[in-house]
Amino acid sequence: MGRPIDKYFLGATGGAPATIPVRADISGTDFEGYIVNQKGSNKFTVSNDAGTVSGVAYLVDKVTGHDAGECSIVGQVDGGDNVTIQKITAHKAVGFNGTVYSWAVADDSSESLIRLTPLA
Repeated sequence: MGRPIDKYFLGATGGAPATIPVRADISGTDFEGYIVNQKGSNKFTVSNDAGTVSGVAYLVDKVTGHDAGECSIVGQVDGGDNVTIQKITAHKAVGFNGTVYSWAVADDSSESLIRLTPLA
């Protein structure tokens, strides 16, 4: 798995500190939520924001329309382009586009975001 994500970045979104948001489908319920814990670089236990639906999901290259057991983490690069993340570790994220990024979590008071910076 490499270095796991620091637990500081896991948990409910929209508060302080900012955490990693996910979009997922567990048992046919498609939702926006958060990571409960990390099972691998592309496998997570996720939950909806209300905490009423949770389960294990794998990262896929989708922004919406997930099938059961799928989730996505969408990051934003400078310029506003969105990138779906293929795998994420403590210091790096790899997009489905093959680019390796450093990442940071931000909260602009309306939503939690992942800011991506391409690595050379």
